[in-house]
Amino acid sequence: MTLPKYPSAVLIASVSLLMSSSASAAIDGKEFYMTRCAACHGSAGQGTKHLVPALGPALKGNPFITNGGVAAIKAVIRKGRAGQKRLYDDTYPNMPSFGPEVVPDAEAVITYLKGDMQK
Repeated sequence: MTLPKYPSAVLIASVSLLMSSSASAAIDGKEFYMTRCAACHGSAGQGTKHLVPALGPALKGNPFITNGGVAAIKAVIRKGRAGQKRLYDDTYPNMPSFGPEVVPDAEAVITYLKGDMQK
């Protein structure tokens, strides 16, 4: 077996690849949010209570998002929220479910919701 002539170059390339994967996950999370969530929750997570019809509550500063666990938030994304499971008044319609075929990486969306959106 031959070792690479420049092992440091291989190491740098590997680290760069890992870093770019992490950065792309954050970008994908925002992209998925903008594509699937922003119409109801606002482009900056501000909610749409001020619009007619009001479609979704604010997610920026929302205690469920800031304090909730990833599994609980993912369950809402995947299963939706209706009936007695609703947290908000009747101003908003039920939260629809978004399966993996629509939002393939729910964790990336949650990372965006809990991170950059809250800044």
